[in-house]
Amino acid sequence: MKLSLRFYFHKVKIEGAESVPKNTPLIVAPNHQNAFLDALLVGAFIPIPLHYLARQDVFNRWTKSILSILQMIPIYRIRDGYSKLSLNDSIFESCFELFRGKESVLIFAEGNHGRYHFLRPLTKGAARLSLQAQSRLSEDLMILPVGLNYFDHQSPKSTVLIKFGEPIPVKDYLEIYEKNQAKGLIDLRDRISDGMKKTLVIADETSDYSERANSIFRNENEGLSFDELKSLEVSKEANNLAKSRRAHFLAWILNPIPMLIINRAIMKFDDVVFHSSLKFGIGIFVFPMWWLTIFLLLLFSTGINIALLAVIVMISGLYYSYLR
Repeated sequence: MKLSLRFYFHKVKIEGAESVPKNTPLIVAPNHQNAFLDALLVGAFIPIPLHYLARQDVFNRWTKSILSILQMIPIYRIRDGYSKLSLNDSIFESCFELFRGKESVLIFAEGNHGRYHFLRPLTKGAARLSLQAQSRLSEDLMILPVGLNYFDHQSPKSTVLIKFGEPIPVKDYLEIYEKNQAKGLIDLRDRISDGMKKTLVIADETSDYSERANSIFRNENEGLSFDELKSLEVSKEANNLAKSRRAHFLAWILNPIPMLIINRAIMKFDDVVFHSSLKFGIGIFVFPMWWLTIFLLLLFSTGINIALLAVIVMISGLYYSYLR
């Protein structure tokens, strides 16, 4: 997965990985901008194994077994109906068992995804899980804020900066929670929000958000550190977020079937947040299958030299098409 993500993105930059707690119960709380690609990035580049809380509606008789193998745990949201929220009690029990074993669970504290760089209001889900777990644990439970800062949400060969924040000790809020559950939940939720904002280049929505985003997330700024990006001034001459790319004709000419499959899949989703995730999620399967098929056809018809050359040309054409 690391290799695939590094091939898909121009650059995956990691900052703050040394702050990730190890051998301790942990809740990992990233922002949610890019559908399932967010979970893949955090899971691939965090230096500890993870379990993932995922929306319940993706679990069905066809996917349940596979998702379970991938350490994904279904959770119900308000949009699934208030009557189903009580079913989360058993899900929380599963998480408590993981915490007792000093394992880690990822939860998207915003509760849904959105394409903007700033942090949206958090639900109480992460705070509730944290405090209920801490009240039943002898170990100290920690919450790790994580910021995913995409330079381009939709295009391959862009840059993403993953910023790991400072861990938040849940025990600091347990006494408040035991005296007043509502206040304890709100206080911890606000602390999680503050911690997550410190991991985002653009933390809050402002009246000049578009100008700031266009000015900061540009090709020429990809080499800057997190702190350098945050300190950039808004440029009045900032261009659109979309980045100049070479024409994709090489990718289409050399890999027509995979490109057609991906394009058809994307057309079914109006929500652009899914586009990059679909490109990666489908591409990681259909491109290797395409290359293997062409390799085998040429291997038995022309020999291994031509077969290898064809595969190298197809991979190079795909990569070159998205280079800046």
